[in-house]
Amino acid sequence: MRTAHTTHTTHTTQMTHTTRTTEVLVVGSGPVGLALAIGLARAGVGCRVIEREPRFRDRGVRGKGINPRTLEVFDDLGVVEAILDRGMLDLKVRTYEGSRLLGEADPATGHRPTPDRPYAGMLLLGQHHTEEVLRGRLADHGVTVETDTELLDYTQDADGVLATVRRGGRTERLSARFLVGCDGGRSTVRKLAGIPFLGETWEEERFLMASMDVDGLDTDAMHIWNDPRLGVGALAMIPMRADTNWAVHAAVDPDEHGEIPAPTAETFRHLFAERAGLPGVTLHEPIWSSVWRPTVRMVERYRDGRVLLVGDAAHCQSAAGGQGMNTGIQDAHNLSWKLAAVLRGAPDALLDSYQDERLPVARAVLAATSAQHKALFSADGARALTDQFVNPAATGTDFTGLSVGYRGGPLGRDLDDTTGIRAGDRAPDAPCTTADGTPTRLFDLLRGPHFTLLTIGEHPALTGLPSEAGLPGSVGLATEAGLYALPGLPGAAGLRRSAVLDPDGHVARAYGLRGDAVVLVRPDGYVALTGATADPGTIAGHLGGYAPVA
Repeated sequence: MRTAHTTHTTHTTQMTHTTRTTEVLVVGSGPVGLALAIGLARAGVGCRVIEREPRFRDRGVRGKGINPRTLEVFDDLGVVEAILDRGMLDLKVRTYEGSRLLGEADPATGHRPTPDRPYAGMLLLGQHHTEEVLRGRLADHGVTVETDTELLDYTQDADGVLATVRRGGRTERLSARFLVGCDGGRSTVRKLAGIPFLGETWEEERFLMASMDVDGLDTDAMHIWNDPRLGVGALAMIPMRADTNWAVHAAVDPDEHGEIPAPTAETFRHLFAERAGLPGVTLHEPIWSSVWRPTVRMVERYRDGRVLLVGDAAHCQSAAGGQGMNTGIQDAHNLSWKLAAVLRGAPDALLDSYQDERLPVARAVLAATSAQHKALFSADGARALTDQFVNPAATGTDFTGLSVGYRGGPLGRDLDDTTGIRAGDRAPDAPCTTADGTPTRLFDLLRGPHFTLLTIGEHPALTGLPSEAGLPGSVGLATEAGLYALPGLPGAAGLRRSAVLDPDGHVARAYGLRGDAVVLVRPDGYVALTGATADPGTIAGHLGGYAPVA
């Protein structure tokens, strides 16, 4: 464990010695930090979110692709409807070479929602809109982001972290049990922790990015120009409905002095005339612009004592495939319930499973996005892009996030082969009914910071339980709060039992059932235990390794 850090920088700001206490201090208020804070707050964990910038983003084109697994996370956090209302799903893809239309593809043909996968395809929504929705949800839990507050330094010991922050010209100290860095690729937390960020920046590649008004292009499709040398990096123009303007991307080469053109209206008009040449199209002044270059880096460890890294602070990759923000949000969803459990008495070693489960995912994402980047920005980039949106199986990579799982990890146990789904797999959705015949969906039963014990079938598969007389079938055994306290496992562990019936066979198909079954699902929507039957002692024994115990 890292026990201390000292900075030698001299600050001229006014000093105050006020120490404010919280359980978790989250550094960074992008989508990753906000998702983490919502997960903590809904579990009853005291948290504070600090943001270095004085104001929130309200424009830009970064982080605009939300994949199906992240939409499922947003469903769990209670924001998916607001996200879907703002975004665009299954936008058509038109590819060109110069003024010649190569073809039009409709992603909806390959991304139909199914009972077990209710969200299909990549949703397009600017990151600033996602952040606004998440901030609203966090505020519902009584937490607001503290802007103009920059982390300067911290020390830690066996009991917690003492952070020094600068807020509006004053320096303060904040104490917390844990500190989590969600502060991006240039993470201050990572640098203070002394954790190397290994990899490379592709210095030879530069991309101009902008938000701007465009006249003369159909808004029912993204327009992508392919070039034998640049692939689909030649030019991309994507309508952003929530902003009522366009995201524009173009690869550029440095001149003989190593300089690249500025992302101005004149530059984009020149690139459009050179690479597209469509008549009747007008590009207006950029509302926002930036220069981007791919960076492929990751850490070797996600944790330094009571300090943890999440999202881009731990891994950065090419934007190809749209995985950066999604991987970070899924990191946060994995970590939030584990932090909550440890703060309520679970073994500290549970936090080690965060790295055990998520680091291999990040490594795979870096490899997949790097390969996709090379495919997109090659002579055959138009076909690679069409496959990514319409025929993802052809890419050999699942950019939906739905196949990510933790089979073989320390937090899963299969008692037998009653279920085709295995411990560590994503828990699918499915229409079903409660024991009294009320229609519901599994996602409605799983939603929240609790573990969910599903008993599926005509006859409860749990053994050794007290009588259920007079209790609602959808709850089964419960306290007034709807939580079931197993022997040796207090109600604070957050275990909810839901007895479900499967009249149409959707659950059986999604879970590969061979009969009545018991399935224990983690708060982040992954399977923890499966079997045909289980007694309370078995369940409590399994949970005892990573839930608060008496």
